[in-house]
Amino acid sequence: MAAERSEKQVTKEDTRPAVVGKKKFSWINAVQVITLIALLAYMQVVVDTGRISKVFIASPTMIVQEAVKIITDGTLLPHLILTLEEVLVGYALAVAVGIIVALLWTLFPKLEAYMDVFCAAIMAVPKTAILPLLILWFGIGFKSKVVLVFLFSVFQILYNTVTGAKQTNIKYLKVAKVFKANRLQTVFQIMIPSALPSMFSGLRLAAATALTGVIFSEMQSAKGGLGYLLYEAQNLLNSARMFFIVILVTVISVLFVQVIALIEFAVCHKWQNKIH
Repeated sequence: MAAERSEKQVTKEDTRPAVVGKKKFSWINAVQVITLIALLAYMQVVVDTGRISKVFIASPTMIVQEAVKIITDGTLLPHLILTLEEVLVGYALAVAVGIIVALLWTLFPKLEAYMDVFCAAIMAVPKTAILPLLILWFGIGFKSKVVLVFLFSVFQILYNTVTGAKQTNIKYLKVAKVFKANRLQTVFQIMIPSALPSMFSGLRLAAATALTGVIFSEMQSAKGGLGYLLYEAQNLLNSARMFFIVILVTVISVLFVQVIALIEFAVCHKWQNKIH
C-alpha cells in the first residue's frame, strides 16, 4: 500500500509541471494587443490626414496593398527564394565548420591555443569593412553573400560550443576518470552533451544575424534578393514596400530562430531522457 501511495504521489508530482507550463492569455497579452492596434490605427490616421508624408511612413493599408501587389505580380518570390538560398547555404556551412572546429579544439587543447588568436582576429574585423574585398574575390553574386553569412555566423557557433564544453560539471569528469574513460569518450559522451545548451544558444544567435548579413550585402551589391528590393524601394521612395520588406525579414528571422529552438528542444530532451 505504501509503495502504491508513493507511486501515485510521484505521478502527480511529475504531471504537475506540464499543467503549470501551459501559457494562458493574460491581461499583459491583452495590453500588448491593444498597444499594437493603437499604433497601427495612429499610423493610419496620421498618413490619411496628411500630418506625416507618405514618403516618410506608410499606413497599414498601404503596406498591405503593396504586399498583395508584389506577391500577386510575381515580383517577390524570385527575390525571396534567392535570399533564403544564400542564408541557408551560408548558415549550413557555418554550422558544419563551427561544430567540427569546436570538436577539434575540445579534443586537442593545443590546437585551440594555436588557432584562437587567428580566429579572434578574423572575428574582430568588421564584416561591413571587408565586403568590398569579398565582392572583389567572389563577385557580386551568390558566393559573396554565402561567405558573408558564414563569417557572420561561424564564430558565434564555434565559441559558444567550446565554452559550453569547458563548463562541463566537474563531477561528470571525475566519474569518467574513475571509470577510466579515454579522451574521445569523455569529449563525445560527457563534454559535448553538456555543451548542447550553449551550442544551441550560439545557433540561435547565428540564425538571427545570418539574414541581417545577407540583407546588408544585397543592399550594397546585388542584382536580386530582398536586400536588393529594399534598396530599390528606398531609391524610389516607396515607403510601403520598404515597411513590408522589413516586416517580412523580421518574420523570417523569428521563424528561423524558432525552428532552431524546436530542434534544440528535441535534441536536449532526448539526451536528458537518456541520462534519467
